[in-house]
Amino acid sequence: MSLEYAVPSGIGCPSEAQFRAAVAERLGGDPFVKAAARTVEVEISAKDGRLRGVLRWVDREGTLEGQRRFEAPAAECSELARNMAFAVTVQLELLEQPEDASEPTTTPGSDSEVETEAAPVASARTPTSTSAIADASVPVPAANFELGAGVGPFLASGWAPHVAGGGRVLLLGGVPRFLVQVAFEATLPQRYSTSEGAGFKSSVLAASVAPCWRFPVVETCPVLRLGWVRAQGFGVDEPQSPRGTFWEAGFRLAAGWALQPRFEGKAHLELLYTPSPWGVVLDGRSVFVAPSFAVLGGIDLALFFL
Repeated sequence: MSLEYAVPSGIGCPSEAQFRAAVAERLGGDPFVKAAARTVEVEISAKDGRLRGVLRWVDREGTLEGQRRFEAPAAECSELARNMAFAVTVQLELLEQPEDASEPTTTPGSDSEVETEAAPVASARTPTSTSAIADASVPVPAANFELGAGVGPFLASGWAPHVAGGGRVLLLGGVPRFLVQVAFEATLPQRYSTSEGAGFKSSVLAASVAPCWRFPVVETCPVLRLGWVRAQGFGVDEPQSPRGTFWEAGFRLAAGWALQPRFEGKAHLELLYTPSPWGVVLDGRSVFVAPSFAVLGGIDLALFFL
C-alpha cells in the first residue's frame, strides 16, 4: 500500500511522518511503500471554519475503490487525523484477514463526524462496537515545531510624503498556535518636489519582529520595528544624503489561506505608532515630518519546510 498525504500548514495537522508513525505503531511496522497495487489518499482541507477529511482507496490504474469523509471543528486537526489514521489501520488489518460477510466499519468516538460514501477495499468482517474500537484508537502525535520562509509586497503610509511601495522577506518559526515572524523590509525610492523645484528622494530599510497568536483563519500580532531612513536632497544649495533611524510599535491583523499542503498565502494590515517622528529639512526648512501613526498592508506567500 502506498500513501499520498495532503494537509494544510499552520493549523496543527500532523506531518506525513507523524501520520505514518501512528499507523505503524498499531500494525507493528510501516505498511507504506512507494510502488504498490493500491494507494490510500489522505486529504484534509479547511473551509467555512470546519475541517474536512477524505480517505480514498484507489487501485494501480487510479480507479476509486472506496472513500470516506470526515469532518471536525477547525481547531481539532490532530484529532481528525487520529481518526483517519485509525480508519486506515483497520482497513489494512482487514486486507490481511480471510474474507467473510461484510459488515459496516465504525470509527473512533470523537467530535469528528464520519460519512462513508463507498465501502472500503475489503470485504472482511469488522468490529461493530464503537466503544471497543475507540479504546484501541491510535494517537497521532501533534505537530510540533514549524519553520518557514516567505516574501511579499507591501504599501506603507507614513514613511514618506506619499504612499510608499516595497517588498519584504520573512522567516517564520513556532508551534501550531503561536508563531514568531521576523521580517526585513525595503521601500522603493520615493521622490518629493516642492513648488520651488527643490526636493528629496527617500527610501526606508527596516527589520521587524511579531509574535503571533494563530487561529484557524486569523492571526493577531504585536509588532516592533526598527527602521533606517536615507534621504537625498536635490535642487538645494548643499545636497546631502543624511541617514536616520526610527522605531515604531503597533498591532497586526492577518488572514491566511492554504494554497498547498506546505504553501500559504496571507494578507496583513498593521497600525503602528512612532514615539519620535522623524522629518526632512531642505535649506533649513522642514518639508516633511513623519506622522505619529503609520499604516502598512500587504500580501505574503510562505513555504513551510517543517
